[in-house]
Amino acid sequence: MKLEGLDLIKEVRANRERYLPMIDHTEEVPRRNEYGDVNIGWNAGLLEPNRPYFVECWAADGITMLTIFVSKKGIEQKTPDELTRWFLDIGYFSFTDGGYQTAEIGTFTNPAGEEFFSINIAVGVEDGPAMIHGAPIYSWKILNEYNRTDSHAE
Repeated sequence: MKLEGLDLIKEVRANRERYLPMIDHTEEVPRRNEYGDVNIGWNAGLLEPNRPYFVECWAADGITMLTIFVSKKGIEQKTPDELTRWFLDIGYFSFTDGGYQTAEIGTFTNPAGEEFFSINIAVGVEDGPAMIHGAPIYSWKILNEYNRTDSHAE
């Protein structure tokens, strides 16, 4: 069975010692953030048996984006192209029409001092065709409801 989505979040929260750090939004995620961006959805998966990733899908100014957070621990030197290809290789998404774009990469440090790559991929612009296939996304409602009852949420 492939661990992903809420099942993966439950597993990582219950067994943190088995996994590298993961951003998984234990706080309530609103439909719109303070900047007016629309929070569309999320997902979570594994790049390696102990390396979870967390995906946010959001839109602002007519552009829909995926932002994927993954721990930098042990992969600090990976290039934007290597990180993009890693997600293509595991089959999380593919580019439409054989296209390819290297993701824009940022870094993020959480309050615990853990460092993450922030991998940003444009998935759509205005009313144009989708730029990727795949990349399943779940409603924030699912995670928000779970967080209200989860004793492992921090």
